[in-house]
Amino acid sequence: MTAAAAFVIGPAAAYFGIVPPFAGFVIFVLGGVTGLCNSIAGVMTFRRGARGRAAAILVLSEIPALLLIYASARGLGKPAINDITTDLTEPPNLVNAQSRPGNDGRDMVYPESFKEIVHAAYPDLKPLHLDESPDAVFARAVRLAQQQPSWQVLYVNGTSRLFEGVATSDLFRFQDDFVVRVRADGAGSIVDMRSKSRDGKGDLGVNAERIRAFLSELSGGK
Repeated sequence: MTAAAAFVIGPAAAYFGIVPPFAGFVIFVLGGVTGLCNSIAGVMTFRRGARGRAAAILVLSEIPALLLIYASARGLGKPAINDITTDLTEPPNLVNAQSRPGNDGRDMVYPESFKEIVHAAYPDLKPLHLDESPDAVFARAVRLAQQQPSWQVLYVNGTSRLFEGVATSDLFRFQDDFVVRVRADGAGSIVDMRSKSRDGKGDLGVNAERIRAFLSELSGGK
């Protein structure tokens, strides 16, 4: 019963802003761990012959346990970092993220220790080269970002061809800051993107997938 309650209360409390996203996630994880322990107890009870009681324990425990296993499996092989960029030489800065309350400015500078990790873990994440003019690509990129259901574009600088925003997860309401930069590349353009989680040390590969999906859609939306 405790496992099932934590499984529901953690996400709900985070979604409605009763607790911070990370606190809701911790409650959810505790529910999953409790579910795993209860599942083991349920199997032991079943073997002892108390099958009715064992079935009740297993029903209330298996869902949180399985969801915890699923969430953990998503992070297998993903590095324990939460800040991903396509440009490891000159990563775009998160200027707007620096201005939010409680931020000490560290978001401005991309962590040097992350560069080798990103290069090894996400070799497919590279700047996007397009044949269109920088102004045309920038305008299209802003429109595309504004169309994403869980994104908010909070800062647009047309002169620098750079915009920033925040992406909010559906369930726990985790927030990730992102920045997209468009520069001239000969007769065409080059697009870079950076995405950083506000919570946790790892991101289960979410930031890399966000960059990958956005640049893919931008490339195919000429």
